[in-house]
Amino acid sequence: MPNKFQYVLIPADSSLPVECKTGDGSGGLSNDELVKSAKDYFFAQSGGASKVSAWQQATPDQRHAIAQQWRKHQKDQSINMTDDQILNYIQATQTNPSCEIMALTVPTRGNDYNAVSMYVSDHSSESEIRNERASQLLLDCGHRLPETASRKEAGIYGDVFVGRCYDNEQDEDEGWKRLDFTHDDLASKSDWIKIAKSTNGGGGSGASNAASLSGTLNQMNMNSSKQNEELLGYKWDQTEEEVEIRFTVAADVKAKNVQIKFQHSSLSVKVSGETLAEGATGGAVVVDECTYTLQDDADNKRELCVILIKNDGRVWPHAVK
Repeated sequence: MPNKFQYVLIPADSSLPVECKTGDGSGGLSNDELVKSAKDYFFAQSGGASKVSAWQQATPDQRHAIAQQWRKHQKDQSINMTDDQILNYIQATQTNPSCEIMALTVPTRGNDYNAVSMYVSDHSSESEIRNERASQLLLDCGHRLPETASRKEAGIYGDVFVGRCYDNEQDEDEGWKRLDFTHDDLASKSDWIKIAKSTNGGGGSGASNAASLSGTLNQMNMNSSKQNEELLGYKWDQTEEEVEIRFTVAADVKAKNVQIKFQHSSLSVKVSGETLAEGATGGAVVVDECTYTLQDDADNKRELCVILIKNDGRVWPHAVK
């Protein structure tokens, strides 16, 4: 039986009503219908389809020009990448639907492991319309409003989605599942908002902005980079869309010396017969979109860079284990 759940779309235009939507939660975290709907909505809103069409119709000369322009901005990271490798990377990361996820509440024992998240367009800073209802919801949950361009008032801009889930890694039976979030939950005096502002309620303290997934990932990457290099023999970091693993290799290593096997939830990396990494990945990947490059880093050391495209936006606890 389908596991139906409710969530809401809050238009930035206050004259428009909040839309209550129904999704199918049977896909679980790996195929979350709310995240997919939000990404598709923002993708269409930003003209994503026309960008993909333009990309697909680009001539070889136009694609070469795109690769050259990318090289100018990336320099040492792309100097040894072929045009095809650069274009595949751009297509995988810049012409696919995406969105920013902001945690209104994080799952805690105090809120029965209920997490409420706001889904915002990656291009929300380009919107001229401040979303008053979404901004107020952020404040109600104890968070400070995010600052934007100097010509704008702090707050949330553009349309947003809001949904709820149960997220408890210690619960082996259910672990993660979608729960209802309705129009009534937007009321400032809702029980969940009262809990969010209480001790261990999962909301903010008024001293900081709501945690975004990308911000959390940036902090995790900074904290773990040195440990990864020393203990694992490689460096890695992640965004919402991808995981990048970097190995220092011998100066004479060529593409013919590299053997990489991408699988749905595992990875094997060998160079000249030596295994550099092998095991389960921290999450599922889109096998056909994964790739690798050989390049020289800023210290002129040879580097093998493996790029894994995530199947979902979940935070990975490790790269390969």
